[in-house]
Amino acid sequence: MLKFILKLITLCFFSLFIGCSTKPITWEERILKSHQQNVTLAFDEYGDRKNPTMLFLHGFGENRKTWRFLIPKLSKKYHLLMVDFKGFGDSPKLKDSDYSVYDQARFVKELMERKRLRHVTLVGRSFGGGVALILALMQKDKLLKTKIDRLILIDSMAYKQRLPSMMETLNTPVIGYLGIHFLESQDIAEEGYRYAFYNDDLIPKKSVDYTSHYLSVPLAKYAYLETVHQLIPDDIEQVEQRYREIRTPTLILWGEKDLSIRVKIAYRLDRDLPNSQLKIFKKVGHMPQEEAPQKVIYSIEKFMGGS
Repeated sequence: MLKFILKLITLCFFSLFIGCSTKPITWEERILKSHQQNVTLAFDEYGDRKNPTMLFLHGFGENRKTWRFLIPKLSKKYHLLMVDFKGFGDSPKLKDSDYSVYDQARFVKELMERKRLRHVTLVGRSFGGGVALILALMQKDKLLKTKIDRLILIDSMAYKQRLPSMMETLNTPVIGYLGIHFLESQDIAEEGYRYAFYNDDLIPKKSVDYTSHYLSVPLAKYAYLETVHQLIPDDIEQVEQRYREIRTPTLILWGEKDLSIRVKIAYRLDRDLPNSQLKIFKKVGHMPQEEAPQKVIYSIEKFMGGS
C-alpha cells in the first residue's frame, strides 16, 4: 500500500508538468516562427493519381481508419490520401509540445509538398477540420505550394468553446493524467464512441478496437493528453475573425445530434465562410463518416461534381 501511495504522489507531481508548452500556441509562434522537427506522417493511398486528389484529416483521438467506409466508392473517382496526425495512428509519437492545430497543419503541408501534390480537396473533421481551416488561411497568406481547391468540413472545430466533458476532465491537472494512464484503453475508446454516436447500436466494434489498439502503443497517451491541453489556440479569437477571408468553395457537413461540437456552430461557420454550403444530417452524432457514411458519400460526390 505504501508503495502504491508513493507512486501515486510521484505521478501527481509529474502530471503538473505534463502538457506545459514551451511556447505560446499562436499563429506567429507555431506557423511563422516555428523551427519544429520534421515528422513523417503515416498515410494510406487509394485510387488513381491521375484523378483529383482528396486528403482526409481525422478528428481528435482517431486515426485514418475512421475513413474506411468512404474508400470503396470514392476511390473509383478520386485519388485518396488518408493521413494519421502526429501522435495518432501509425504516425510518430514524440515527447514534445508540438501537438496544436498549427503544428499539425505544418506537418500536413510538408506531406503535401513531399508528395508533390499540386491541387487537393481537404476533408477535415472535428480537430482535423480545425487543421484544414488553418491550412486554408496559410494558403490565403501564400504559405502553401499546394493549392487547396475545395474544403469539406465535417463537425469541425472552429471557435472558442467549452471542451466536451471527457476532454474537460483530461484537461484537469493531476486528474487528467491519472485518468488516462489508469483507465484501460478499451474503456476510453468505448466511452469516446458512445459519446460521439447518436445511435450506439451503430458503433462499429472494429472502430473501437482500432482506437484502443493505437491508444495502447508507447507515448500514445502522452500525445493524446498533450493534444487536449493544446486543443484551443491562445489566439483563437483572432483566427475566428479571419474565416471571412477563406473564399475556397466549402462543404460543411454536420450531425444534428453532435454533443461535442453543437450544431449551432455549423450555422455560424456557414455564415462566416463566404463560399460555403451546409448539410445537416438528422439523428446523427459527431461522427457522420462512420454513423451515416452513405449520406456523407452522397453529399461529397454531389459537391465535388457541382462545385
